[in-house]
Amino acid sequence: MSTTAWRFRGTEEADDAVLRLKQLGGQELIDLRDVAVIRWPLYAAAPQVQEHVTDEGSKAASLAKKFSKAGIDGSMIDSVKGDMTPGSSALVLMSTDSEVDAVAKAFEGHAMELMRSDLSVKQEDQLRAAFGAPSDGGQGPA
Repeated sequence: MSTTAWRFRGTEEADDAVLRLKQLGGQELIDLRDVAVIRWPLYAAAPQVQEHVTDEGSKAASLAKKFSKAGIDGSMIDSVKGDMTPGSSALVLMSTDSEVDAVAKAFEGHAMELMRSDLSVKQEDQLRAAFGAPSDGGQGPA
């Protein structure tokens, strides 16, 4: 199971990514365990967090917390919030069993930046390469 956080340029792009990920989940190309969306509208004083934005995430997070204390870590959400700017959004995704190439193809042409992950440096580099992003902090999702 891995957790990644992706930054988007606009406040609605993370919501669009959630819809795309749910479609991919329906095709069994990714197993969504939990998803949080963080938005920072231009008029707001601080970022706003919406946790468990998919039905699957809410149920999985509830079960996971009961049995293994798993779910998106609050410190991950806090660190992502700390790196955001007004007019942007972020997606924090906990997933397993993703078909990285298929997910990358579904997000072609969508500017996203990998902000944080619990992956190794090598795994992050592989993820960035799959999404066509440079390994020094590029654009991509999943």
